[in-house]
Amino acid sequence: MKGIKHVVIVLAALFVCLGIPGLCYFDGFQGGADAVSSASMELPDQPSGDFLVLLNTEKHGASLDDWDAFFHEREVGVIFEDLSCLTMAGDVTGEQLAERYMARLAENQMTITSENPTLVASRAEAGAFDVVIVSKEMAEAMQLNVTDGVNHTAVLTVEGASA
Repeated sequence: MKGIKHVVIVLAALFVCLGIPGLCYFDGFQGGADAVSSASMELPDQPSGDFLVLLNTEKHGASLDDWDAFFHEREVGVIFEDLSCLTMAGDVTGEQLAERYMARLAENQMTITSENPTLVASRAEAGAFDVVIVSKEMAEAMQLNVTDGVNHTAVLTVEGASA
């Protein structure tokens, strides 16, 4: 009886010391990837409402048509430019749309900064930005006054999901 107990204890100790790490290392506990799995992540939902996407044409004038297609979610090739996106703090749907766009781009191609709405509005009106994404409601509340073509600004109107 002592011999059987000793063998069981030794086998259990070997399994704990070697078996469990081996199973973890060789994906014994994880499902692992198969031939059908993809490396893509799920795209965040499209927020409802209408939005303004302000693009600085001084920085992105050469690729304006590509960015226009991208922001309107049409088919577009690879765009080799980074974006620094401003959103207004408190504009939840504008921030959600910016996050949706960021998820569609390569990792670290777009950074999002949420700032004071008054500061973002003044920077947008002065043309001191890269990209601004704001809901139309927030733009109206802040009395955002931007015109297409003024201060190197392209104004794109984007429709969100239907409610």
